[in-house]
Amino acid sequence: MINNESILIFYIRPYFLSLLAFLFFSCSKEKSETPSDFELYKNKWESLAVDSYSYTFQISCFCLMEATLPKNVVVYKNQILNVDGLSYDNEKHGSVLTIDQLFDLIEESEKHNVHHLEVTYDSDKGYPISLYIDQEEMIADEEMGYYVSDFKD
Repeated sequence: MINNESILIFYIRPYFLSLLAFLFFSCSKEKSETPSDFELYKNKWESLAVDSYSYTFQISCFCLMEATLPKNVVVYKNQILNVDGLSYDNEKHGSVLTIDQLFDLIEESEKHNVHHLEVTYDSDKGYPISLYIDQEEMIADEEMGYYVSDFKD
C-alpha cells in the first residue's frame, strides 16, 4: 500500500537531486576572470604580428655604467640583428631583450610572485615601455629596470 510519505518522496526526490546537481556545478572552483593587463597588452602586441622593428633599449641596475647606456636595437624576424650598429653578439649584448623576451620576463616574474613588479605598456601597440622588477624584498641592489623608447616597425 502506498502512503503519503512514499508519494512525497517519489515526487520530491527528482527536484532534490536537480537542486544538488545545480549547487554542485554552480560552485565550481573555476572562476571567470577578466584578462589581466599583461594578457590584454600581449594579445594586442601579438595581433599586430610585428616581427621586425627597431627601438632604443636601456636597463637600469646596480651594474657597470656601460650596461646601463641606451642601445639602438634592430630586430629582424624576432631575432636581434644588431645593437648600436654592430652585429649582435650574445657575450656583449646578452642583456638586450626583444619585445617578446620582455613579455616572457614579465610572465616569469608574475609566476614567481616577485616582491614588486611594475609595468607600463604602449597603449597603441601593446609592448612594454617600462618594466621594474624587485625580486626579493630583503636583497639590496638586485632590482632591474628595462625601458623601450623610439619604437619603429
